[in-house]
Amino acid sequence: MKKIILVIALLFSICINAQVNTFSFTITGTQPTGFATALQIAGQKWSNYLQINVPIKVNVFIVNASFLPFSAITFANGRKNFPNAPVTNTLYVTSLANQLAGSETNVGEYDMDIYFNLFTPYYFGTGKPPSNKTDFISTAMHEIGHGLGFYSDGYVDANGKGSFGNIPSSTFPIATSFPWHGQDSVPGIFDKYMVKTSGNHLTTCAPQNSNALGDSLKNGAIYFSGPLYANTSHSNTPVRLSGGAGTFTIGVDLLHIHQSYANTIMSYYWGVGDTVRIPAPWELGILKEIGWNLKAVGIKENNNSLMATAYPNPANTTISVAGQNISEVKLYTVLGDLVCISENVLKADALVIDTKDLNDGVYLLKVAFNNTSQTSTKKIMVKHR
Repeated sequence: MKKIILVIALLFSICINAQVNTFSFTITGTQPTGFATALQIAGQKWSNYLQINVPIKVNVFIVNASFLPFSAITFANGRKNFPNAPVTNTLYVTSLANQLAGSETNVGEYDMDIYFNLFTPYYFGTGKPPSNKTDFISTAMHEIGHGLGFYSDGYVDANGKGSFGNIPSSTFPIATSFPWHGQDSVPGIFDKYMVKTSGNHLTTCAPQNSNALGDSLKNGAIYFSGPLYANTSHSNTPVRLSGGAGTFTIGVDLLHIHQSYANTIMSYYWGVGDTVRIPAPWELGILKEIGWNLKAVGIKENNNSLMATAYPNPANTTISVAGQNISEVKLYTVLGDLVCISENVLKADALVIDTKDLNDGVYLLKVAFNNTSQTSTKKIMVKHR
């Protein structure tokens, strides 16, 4: 097969900050006209929203086979317990793990493998596709989105037993270019936010490798509930995910937005003639919830007129939150569990949060202000000496 390495460096200037965001694509197979350009555009569009400090390495395979049951499919590389991992014993896709670690956690390996099946009648242009063509830019953005973290470790086997982190390693007739982490026996960070209608978290509602967990994964509505970013970008309600119809389809259920959300990138309910090239606010909210930092065009982390400062950071026994017109401060774990609430009943310019009994790790401060619905959210580290 013909192999072409395409490296795409994307340079953006945001206000006074200049930042280089990079996707690199290695392409194996015979490329149709416009394939590489459309792939570059898909990467650039995601780079418009994400702060990417460690290059994301995408391995692309071009196939053309009527017997394969997909138009495109993505396998994401993963790591757990890497440096600066916000949640231990939890799998993060390496594209995100590398940003959190500040360096490559998977040297010599790709962050994701994407297979595109040219048996699908793709449109490789930048305009609106004909009514009988599938937009390749939209498809590429969808597949890259899985590699960015729309990725579940949930699985139900043929005997109805459910698990997180026991996905079969056999993907015949295709295989991953990196060691398979689907059997690391831990949930992914995306999974940690999945809940049932009752609000019960799927990762803790039933034992691993049990029929009870299998039933929970197969039956009933499943939601991504992210209280800091995802829900707030979705009218303060959880975002429904695909699946829950009584069966389980690997590669479809859990890791997509529900089909009732038409024309969103990470829903699989769009097709020929459609273009879906702009992430929905809740899709960006989900990415931010699992750990991505977004650019100003995405979800704003702070409002310049509503500023709060948290110090010292890292905190040992206490952390002070200072600013004007602070009404309330809430402290959350990175999974959205509320640790404490401090109300500014004395109208002080600073509030002190007790951190001496907290476990070491990353937390999120959410600061509310008087006479406004806007908030400021900051990451802090608790590290006991």
